[in-house]
Amino acid sequence: MLILDACVGSAKMYKGREKLLKDNFISIDIRKGDFSYKPEQTVAPIPIIIKPTILADMKYLPFKDKTFNVIICDPPHLIGNEKSFMCKEYGYWKNKNQRVSTFYKANIEFARVLKDNGMLILKIMPDQINSYEQLLTNFIFYLPIQTIRDRGCMSSKEAKLAAIWLIGIKKDNI
Repeated sequence: MLILDACVGSAKMYKGREKLLKDNFISIDIRKGDFSYKPEQTVAPIPIIIKPTILADMKYLPFKDKTFNVIICDPPHLIGNEKSFMCKEYGYWKNKNQRVSTFYKANIEFARVLKDNGMLILKIMPDQINSYEQLLTNFIFYLPIQTIRDRGCMSSKEAKLAAIWLIGIKKDNI
């Protein structure tokens, strides 16, 4: 089984577990390097290391057709200031048009490099579901898995919906 993370960023969600997959895991990102952030009130910078397996753009995947069993895509969720901690850590869109054009092209590339019966696992914010389903037209999405942001001792009423994970199957496999 071969897995592609199409925008790995600092790989924080894996907590080092991606290393267990060894050669079965490939990560790409359009950034590579040290993007450390130094808040004004601290002495030491917060390390942000972006270290994909391959420096590449999900709009132009450098892989042969039907290479991957699974594609994981946790895209940037912010349109924002490139100097902020969140944008340095997770990436950002310059504007909505950049997100739309990126996923319009990624729709074609993901379908091309995904094997028959492969899956696209997409992490998005709740308010973005419709736009991604409209952009990723080569896929039908199932099984929305909601994650909750729990800030310590919050009650369940205070916890906020953090993200939604969707499982996508190529339309031509249904």
